[in-house]
Amino acid sequence: MNRRQRLVIAAMVGIMVFATVFAVAASLSITATSLGAGTATVASCDTNGVTTSFETTYSATAAGYQVTTVHVAGIATPGCDGLTMKVTLIGAADASLAERTVTLATPAANPTDLNFTADNVLAASVVKISIVIA
Repeated sequence: MNRRQRLVIAAMVGIMVFATVFAVAASLSITATSLGAGTATVASCDTNGVTTSFETTYSATAAGYQVTTVHVAGIATPGCDGLTMKVTLIGAADASLAERTVTLATPAANPTDLNFTADNVLAASVVKISIVIA
């Protein structure tokens, strides 16, 4: 097989691969209620954000203060009523220390309290709290 024939075959294979990838990508769709490859604007149920605080208790076993309860306040009602809220305690290097998921009441309690006692997370380890309401 000469060089010209190899180039023609390589070009044909490249075109077929590109066409296949393009066809698969074109078949992906996205809506505001699903995930996939693409972008869409997803409306927020709470446009002004929420506030958080947490309570601690001293643990002699852990030799420090542990997070017992996380309070999430300012949840929009009726916009967020009945939705699922996930609260994650995050430590250094964005490591997840503990997570709780709750279905918000109708109307959403203000504040909504989540119990983290069983997770034995030291308060000094918590760098930030992530909240997703969906």
